[in-house]
Amino acid sequence: MSSAPPTLWSDDAQRRHLRRNFAALAIDGGFYGAAMALISVETLLPTLLNELGGPTWLVALAPSLYQYGFLVIPVLVAGWTERLRRYQPAVAWTSVPQRTVPLLSGLALLFLHDSHPRLTLWLVALTPLLISCFGGLNVSAFWQLFAKTLPPNRRASNMGVRNIIGTVCGFLAASAGATVLARRPGVEGAGLLYVGAFVFMMLSMLLFCQVRELPGPPPPPHDPSHDLLARLRTLPGHWRGDAALRRYTLGRVFSTGIGVFTPFLPLHALSVLALPGNQIGRFVAAQLFGGILGNVLTAWLGDRRGGRSVALAGGWLSLALCAGVLINRSEAGFLVLFALFGMVTFLNVNGAAALLLESFPAERRPTSFAFSSLLLAPAMLASALAAWGTGELHKSTGSLGLGALAGAALTALSLWCFHRLPDSRSE
Repeated sequence: MSSAPPTLWSDDAQRRHLRRNFAALAIDGGFYGAAMALISVETLLPTLLNELGGPTWLVALAPSLYQYGFLVIPVLVAGWTERLRRYQPAVAWTSVPQRTVPLLSGLALLFLHDSHPRLTLWLVALTPLLISCFGGLNVSAFWQLFAKTLPPNRRASNMGVRNIIGTVCGFLAASAGATVLARRPGVEGAGLLYVGAFVFMMLSMLLFCQVRELPGPPPPPHDPSHDLLARLRTLPGHWRGDAALRRYTLGRVFSTGIGVFTPFLPLHALSVLALPGNQIGRFVAAQLFGGILGNVLTAWLGDRRGGRSVALAGGWLSLALCAGVLINRSEAGFLVLFALFGMVTFLNVNGAAALLLESFPAERRPTSFAFSSLLLAPAMLASALAAWGTGELHKSTGSLGLGALAGAALTALSLWCFHRLPDSRSE
């Protein structure tokens, strides 16, 4: 007589569905990463906004807009997330509007640019913000699902594999995108890339729905002290009493330092090398190749030595990127710098995510993540404002030197904070 199937999630259920869930999460994240690589907020977006006539401050601010929704919105839904017994349905439904935004921008670029240029400019500029706001509704639930379905020694490798898939797909897409931009330079080619990003995002959604999850145990009764205003009032106490939260948050805050100059790195490369805007594709390809290397390093380091090692590797390579910006004037050097930029981007993101899962217990992870993200938002804004200053200085001097020096100083502080976090694999 066969036993009845389990009705609650357990370690046995995690082992039974591990292969399916590992593959589904990796390939889902890969297609999503490919979509974002195709409309790279660090490389394509600044160049596109400049072509659409956007002011310098908007060119500086727009790349960081992809972060703000992910940083601010989670605190509004932390209590709701902690009471969920299943995370997948919540993530899936809130993902639908999030993944539709690039389609609207692509259609505007293709059909409205001539008749409504300002509308097109603002829709493209706000695309990363809209994606992040809808994503902020589900990011905490996603990481809870990720930690629930994957054991600790498989999480970093899944991050690496999902991003490698995304980067490989993005590399191929960027190569095709470079051809598109060469044959259809400017706004029309960019519109096709945005529509392509929408296609990749919907494929990602289809694969995410293949994850298997059973309900967790019932949450404790609702406590009014866990409501939004009450949570915000407890933030100072959490900050004073939780050293891990302080170090993790400050490490993330200071790791934004390279954002002081990276929004203008594509324009700087084109200016130094006297290349037209349609040649940006080669640097996008170098950045995506660097992303592959960064994710290979994430998988190797993270599964063996934990998220702290990944975050520290990202910091040291960020220092190398800052140093390279100060001295490089050659095309080969810029290709190396964009590859470093790709490595650093993924190492910083993956290191912060792995540290989140390792440093905080599951029952309070959404709240800790929300508090940390909320405090990171002003740092992102400050970085964007500093980048605006870097951009204005670059216009007059042609140099990113001051921005690179500031980025190096902030990165050094980030390394110090992450180094002081406990190493989970040695405990």
